[in-house]
Amino acid sequence: MFWKLVKYELQSVRKWYLGIYGIAILLSIPLGLMLRKSIFVTEQSHQEPSLLFFAFFTLMVFATIIVWGTIYIATIVLIVRRFAKTVFGREGYLTNTLPVSAHQLILSKLLVAFILDIISSLVILLSIGIIAAFCLDMKDILLATSYFGQILKEIGAFYLFIPSTILSMIAGILFYYLCISIGNLFNTNKVLMGFVAYFAIQAILFFIGFFFGLGAALTGDATNTAINNSSYIFSLVQSLILIAASYFGTYYIMTKRLNLD
Repeated sequence: MFWKLVKYELQSVRKWYLGIYGIAILLSIPLGLMLRKSIFVTEQSHQEPSLLFFAFFTLMVFATIIVWGTIYIATIVLIVRRFAKTVFGREGYLTNTLPVSAHQLILSKLLVAFILDIISSLVILLSIGIIAAFCLDMKDILLATSYFGQILKEIGAFYLFIPSTILSMIAGILFYYLCISIGNLFNTNKVLMGFVAYFAIQAILFFIGFFFGLGAALTGDATNTAINNSSYIFSLVQSLILIAASYFGTYYIMTKRLNLD
């Protein structure tokens, strides 16, 4: 039943996402070609591109950025909307009669949300890569790869960066679920109270992170790597705590304080 829930969640958003992903990829091709032509004209003829070309190029840049932003925002909106609608909304009556546990409901929605988050990020990176591929030769690509590796070295251990990023994404999704659940504890202004819960908890987490970072910077070992590594470790611990608190908080509200009014 768990995988049926996952399949249903994916099917409910498949068509919309395939469309917006396709637009992002398709826009990258003409934008990359136009950027390449602009660079070629400037370097070879030492002339500025025509006004018409520049206007169309600017339009393509804005359109592509808007599509990237739409993917990012829509992913968050759909994650929030699907959970609120199917658990606490009108569909909640049907959802809560299914022969599945609250754990299965939460985990199935978490898995789908995580998959969408990953795919959306990869599509945006692929779109950027397509644009860059039209403008860079192999030498530039190798140089950029080397530079990126140096950046990773500077920001700290790679083995901490990846799990920190993954856990942070999972914590973020479950945190949305917790805030939605808190909002639905109220009989009125559920959406508003969900936002209040979100910003209140975020403010607390921000101050905790700020004071920890300040403390790490003032310790005896003040090297960049040491500070970054300690920051990653703190991020890992914070994400794990937030995951546990958000998950079990959501589970408790769904099973003990469910309010579908």
